[in-house]
Amino acid sequence: MTEIDETELPGIGVRREFTTRGGMRLGVIETRTGARDLLLYDRDDPDVCRSVVPLDERDSDVLADLLGADIVRNDAASTLVNLEGLAIDWVGIDPSCEVAGMTIGDAKIRSRTGATVAAIIDGDRSVPGPGPEEVLPGGAVVVAVGSAETVQRMEALLSNPAP
Repeated sequence: MTEIDETELPGIGVRREFTTRGGMRLGVIETRTGARDLLLYDRDDPDVCRSVVPLDERDSDVLADLLGADIVRNDAASTLVNLEGLAIDWVGIDPSCEVAGMTIGDAKIRSRTGATVAAIIDGDRSVPGPGPEEVLPGGAVVVAVGSAETVQRMEALLSNPAP
């Protein structure tokens, strides 16, 4: 039987990984907001994640179906589990969203979503605890902190193309 390594990511969710019979290391991060990231690790260095594919609930269902799983929906099972109401998620900034290129303050992220930008990760550059003057670069990722609802509002704001 295949061994699945499971790692709790406090405030974020759970990462599950396994090695295929062919020697490839695959993983999935399931966040507390219900989003999933499919992880593909480097064959030569299994500690290096070569590719991350963000999946929403629909994408996850389609992929599971393609892999031959039976999809059984259970509203209770899909309910967001929080750590005392705290949700933390990595949220990509769509380059075409209305706030890409704006500062956190000018975009009014906190007042519009209720969530806080705890960090910005842009390639090899990271900005922990960014101030209102920090720019939200398109294609970067923010670490969003708040309730499940506020983090989901931030995800909607950062992922929807500008009208």
